[in-house]
Amino acid sequence: MEYKGFALDRFQEEAITAINQDHSVIVTAPTGAGKTVIAEYAVEKCLQTNKRVIYTAPIKALSNQKYRDFQSEYGDKIGIVTGDVVLNPYAQVLLMTTEIFRNIIFDDIERLQDVSYVIFDEIHYINDIERGTVWEESIIFAPQHIKFVCLSATIPSINSFAEWIRSVREIDIAVVEELERPVPLEHHLYFQGFGIGKLGHLYDLRQIAKRRKRKKKDQSDDTAKKLKSIINTELIPYLHKQNRLPCLYFCFSRKRCESNAHYYASSGQHELLDPEKQAQILEKFDALCIQFDIVKEKVITDFRQLISCGIAYHHAGMLPTLKEVVERLFTSGLIQLLFTTETFAVGINMPACTVVFDSLEKFDGVSYRYLKAREYHQMAGRAGRRGIDDVGYVYAKVAPKYATPDDVSRTISNSIEPITSQFNLSYSSILNLYEKYGDEIYDVYTMSLSNHQNYKRIADLNKQIDQIDERRKALPLPTCIHENIEGMKQIESYQRHKHKNQKNLERLQLELASLQSLRGKSKKIERSKRTTLIQSKMQSLHAELAKNLCHECSERKQCTKRYQSIRKQEHYIQNLRRKQTSIQDYQQGQIAARLKVLEKLGYIEAQTLLPRGNTASHIYGYELQLTQLLYSGFFERLTEDEINCLMVAIVSEPRKGVYFKKITDKRLLSILGAAWDEILDIQGLESQLNVSEFVPLLEPRLCSAMLAWSHGCQFDKLTDYAALDPGDFVRTFRLVIDQLGQIRRAMAGHTALTDKLNRCIEKINRDVVDAERQLRIGQEEPFEEEDSAQSPVPHNSN
Repeated sequence: MEYKGFALDRFQEEAITAINQDHSVIVTAPTGAGKTVIAEYAVEKCLQTNKRVIYTAPIKALSNQKYRDFQSEYGDKIGIVTGDVVLNPYAQVLLMTTEIFRNIIFDDIERLQDVSYVIFDEIHYINDIERGTVWEESIIFAPQHIKFVCLSATIPSINSFAEWIRSVREIDIAVVEELERPVPLEHHLYFQGFGIGKLGHLYDLRQIAKRRKRKKKDQSDDTAKKLKSIINTELIPYLHKQNRLPCLYFCFSRKRCESNAHYYASSGQHELLDPEKQAQILEKFDALCIQFDIVKEKVITDFRQLISCGIAYHHAGMLPTLKEVVERLFTSGLIQLLFTTETFAVGINMPACTVVFDSLEKFDGVSYRYLKAREYHQMAGRAGRRGIDDVGYVYAKVAPKYATPDDVSRTISNSIEPITSQFNLSYSSILNLYEKYGDEIYDVYTMSLSNHQNYKRIADLNKQIDQIDERRKALPLPTCIHENIEGMKQIESYQRHKHKNQKNLERLQLELASLQSLRGKSKKIERSKRTTLIQSKMQSLHAELAKNLCHECSERKQCTKRYQSIRKQEHYIQNLRRKQTSIQDYQQGQIAARLKVLEKLGYIEAQTLLPRGNTASHIYGYELQLTQLLYSGFFERLTEDEINCLMVAIVSEPRKGVYFKKITDKRLLSILGAAWDEILDIQGLESQLNVSEFVPLLEPRLCSAMLAWSHGCQFDKLTDYAALDPGDFVRTFRLVIDQLGQIRRAMAGHTALTDKLNRCIEKINRDVVDAERQLRIGQEEPFEEEDSAQSPVPHNSN
């Protein structure tokens, strides 16, 4: 079978056959295998049959890229709706983030009546701790006539995942799994201080590193033997010499990306581009900088020097426009060495010949940990360009002195961790579902992937309980030598009384010890009386225990041992049953707790949404904080600049060790203090009702920067107010715009307030913050890319 002039692979044919049969389909195939062609076919089929299709992506950058790709081919039939951009929102093909799709389901489900297919790119994001619930809600609550195309490179136990989708959808879903990569990968380790080797070398190198640390001499013959098969070389020069560039070099901090790029560019040892290609890349870089209007940005001069060496970096702290320039240059095949964070591994079709990991450990916000196998393979999958490379190469840098073979082996293993449900209904989701289902909202949880997976967990626990119970039943019972007495009950009674008496004796001994502090003649008399009384009680306890038949029994030791063995197994069973109860009741308990919070705050009553509840149901993210502040009159009393400052304090995340200019305006400080108290009241109620995750408090560190921006300051002056990367300013300000837009929609009909919110947005949405402007100018091509040395075979892009 051919599509767009290319012969399709088996798995592509299977998926397209399912689409032609009007089925849903879930496809898992390695990065670069060609999953995107399946989505493209679904889009084209919908266009031909005059049906609508929605393409969802986990990140806005991927939505933007897909929009440009489709728009260049299909023109005004393509639209995009994200929190940043709305272009042609009623187009036949709509690109959007998964959150927007979920919001449409709850806000205006009628808009989806003529949608035939929804494409979920990177469906494994359902496993994401913070956002996974959005994918789950989308699959459960989308209209039943909608079919899905689910794409991922990493879904272990795909059949179990498909079973859950079948359980909540009326249209059957076909499963297509491809395990073979079109470009096979070679995996290597780069041992710092030694060279390129394999996992088997790690144990020996650890021993050598330890001896070096203790300043012990190595046995030269032994060392030479162990290092014989290790290629002793610097990594980047080796890759260059072996013609294994371009290279994606993954670092897990922005500073490492930048410092590595500057190190390799300034060392002068690595001539990665010849003069002709150097001229080409600079010409393209300059043209793109003009196109995106970033020529005058401070970083451009230094960045141009990196580019001239065929080197660049890419991370979330950069200006979005500069990131896009880097992405476009990388697709040209002229950037030979790109240092990037892991976000570059998600969705964007930019493969390389080689992938390097600066480390197999990363800081996850709490502590350093080894990469999960899923994370490793997602990034490693960028190696190997179909139609260009016969083999893709992966190198992971390891420090033998610290790395353990087990940790490294677990990370690079082919055993990918299973997807785990992150179902966790937000207040706005609960409000929307409560309006539709009332008290039957608890039944919604039974449709979740979490509940589906819990059936297996509970079944596994039942199996463990049965096994332990069988072992318990096989244990010998205590047998009493006294006539007509059941041994188990007798020894159990003795143990219970013994435990109780021991506790009482310990208490009396503490009382006795405390009497030693009494001094003086009168106190000595009192001490003597109390000591006599305590000793009498202790003798009484000993006497009471001695009356028991087991006390002096010759068989007591054996009976006690049998009793404790049985009780140990029963204790295991009790713990497993408690775990079962926790699994079964946790989600329903959290829904109940949040409903109680909403009831106490006046959002719901008698299965009906009250005005506050109706408002909050249209706001996704910070819905309780924003609704409480709205109904307390904050947005009516404040100026546009003050609203913008309050909003940035709501959406910002805490940042430790970051310089920021403190707010001195007393009125603004008073506003933030009053808002803080409002949110603190919500937290107090959540704590009282045992909600597991509280709404976040304000983070005011960017308020001075937002105030300056809202007043019209230049973007490059924002660092006077907070020591933040440019990309962080842009991302946070765009998030404020998104939330203001949601409030505006929720308060439709309140003309004075919506007009004020429009003015708030206008004050923020300018220059580099304006995402729609970036997308529009990005559609203009300053140079032709048909001659790209890196362009992969189109239908096999990922």
